[in-house]
Amino acid sequence: MDSARAAGRLRYELLGPLLVRRDGLVVDAGPPMQLAVLAVLLLNPGEPVAREQIVQAVWGARAAETVPSLVATYVSRLRHVLEPDRPRRTLGGLLATRGGSYRLAVAPGDLDLHEFEAARQRARGQRAAGATAQALATLDRALGLWRGTGLDGLPGPFAALHRGRLAELRLAALEERFELALLLGRHHEVVAELGVLAAENPGRQRLRGLLMLALHRAGRQGEALTVFTQTRQLLISTQGLEPGRELIDLQQRILHADPGLELAAAPSAGPLRLVCAPAQLPSDLPDFTGRAAELRTVTRALGAGRRLGAVPVVLISGPPGVGKSALAVHAAHRLRERFPDGQLYAALHEPDGRPGEVGALLGRLLTDLGVAPGALPAEPERRSALLRSVSSGRRLLLVLDDAADAGQLAALLPGSPSCAVLVTSRGRLPGLPGARTVPLDCLGPADSRRLWRRLAGGPPRAGERSPEEAQVLAVCAGLPLALRAAAARSVARPGGGLAGLAARLADRDRRLFELALGAWGVARALDSAEQRLGRAPGGPAALAELRAVSGLGPEAVPAALAGLAEERLDLLTEYGLLQAAPDGRPRLHPLTALHQRTADGRRMDSGSHREPGSDRSTPADRR
Repeated sequence: MDSARAAGRLRYELLGPLLVRRDGLVVDAGPPMQLAVLAVLLLNPGEPVAREQIVQAVWGARAAETVPSLVATYVSRLRHVLEPDRPRRTLGGLLATRGGSYRLAVAPGDLDLHEFEAARQRARGQRAAGATAQALATLDRALGLWRGTGLDGLPGPFAALHRGRLAELRLAALEERFELALLLGRHHEVVAELGVLAAENPGRQRLRGLLMLALHRAGRQGEALTVFTQTRQLLISTQGLEPGRELIDLQQRILHADPGLELAAAPSAGPLRLVCAPAQLPSDLPDFTGRAAELRTVTRALGAGRRLGAVPVVLISGPPGVGKSALAVHAAHRLRERFPDGQLYAALHEPDGRPGEVGALLGRLLTDLGVAPGALPAEPERRSALLRSVSSGRRLLLVLDDAADAGQLAALLPGSPSCAVLVTSRGRLPGLPGARTVPLDCLGPADSRRLWRRLAGGPPRAGERSPEEAQVLAVCAGLPLALRAAAARSVARPGGGLAGLAARLADRDRRLFELALGAWGVARALDSAEQRLGRAPGGPAALAELRAVSGLGPEAVPAALAGLAEERLDLLTEYGLLQAAPDGRPRLHPLTALHQRTADGRRMDSGSHREPGSDRSTPADRR
């Protein structure tokens, strides 16, 4: 990196056409295909990306046999662009090559997307602290980083996929900006811009609700009701659906001139009534498979609160990639009609993998439930008490994803039995009283095959099994995340893709690379678990023992695990690196064992040990 600093500070901008700047000046980074290769590396910062992964991302299924050598040429040219003074054939540097993989080191603040995401997080914290005007200014600066739709003009399926993700990211930030502006009484200023954005996204109900509220506050009730009518007609004609409950409630409140819709004289002086009930659940997986018994347990337990007089709490636990978040979201969608006052969703870990701060999490939940930011107490204990007051009597469902420990959760629980709480965690959180624990294991052979065929397509005749399919299923060993990654690889190469995938998965040195796609995969999820355990008391020693056990042959592993101290086993199970077999004995998943055996090699590939908290796992990793 020293050579890069000597040559000038680099900055990458992908929130528009992809640009590379050195000391503020744009440098020519090459033709579109070369820029598309750079985009893949930028969106996997600091991570080794296999050459074949780049081929699939940029050329897709139509890649010719000569494309891998073309990737090597593009990387060589990019290296010269980024580090023109670097001597040829030297190791290390910003863009490093290791075997068949490439790694681009991106320093904090060097990528505009990271700057945007960090500013958006700051704005949320400022809003939770009551600094609404400051949050709006921060969000305005963040949105000013956009010069287009993101990755404009770049070819390939990877760029197309991420353009959709970036568009959603920008639109969600714009909605947050308009909410802040309405909290500050700026409805006259934003109503025209809201109208344009709502016209461009006619089916986006949250945006339409904000436009209706702005028009109502501007004294244009007739136009606000027309927006509802147009939205309803569009949804019925295109999707066969009525508007959501929150939009219908807003229409009724406008019809009845509800004074709660008017801006308070001092918006920070007390709680605000909800404009609409929160509906924050992530989208369900259309190919959700199996888990019938666990789903019944979750849905029944979450309906027991009123009878027991206590808040029903269900904890879904299991190792990384086993499908905890997928089951939680699937169950929550099944239950949403039973909780008409809203469904809240909160990820309890930060993007860097560290546990979320309780006070900030409470501030977000309270503002989502209609409490004005200025009315939030400073102390977490008082915020927790306010949450219990605000949620009292409401039929609310809280989905709390990836909990760190029982202490973090206890402050986030409502007190009214009309509410229900669904939690996911890698450990069983024994300190959480009254929770019904639903442990998840890997899928059995039948469900694994069903999921695989739903994702990748089945064999020509029902019941037929190919040796290649059997080999892929054996490697994935029932882990849903591995099955999804493998299926994505296979689908990316239609016609002979399964045979090639099976051959590549047979190579242990390539296996974890193959079970990843873009910014998610098995290795990333296991990295996250390892990093979290490494920060826990006794964690490094437990990891060292797990690594030693993983180096043994499969026959010797059960006895070696049985010989570990109980506190070591508890730690490794709590952080998802061991599983409990049906008989209660510890069990090591073969992909976890492989991940541990290749740990030293992976660190060598990436140039250095990863810093704690460098994990960028997403909810998809945990599904």
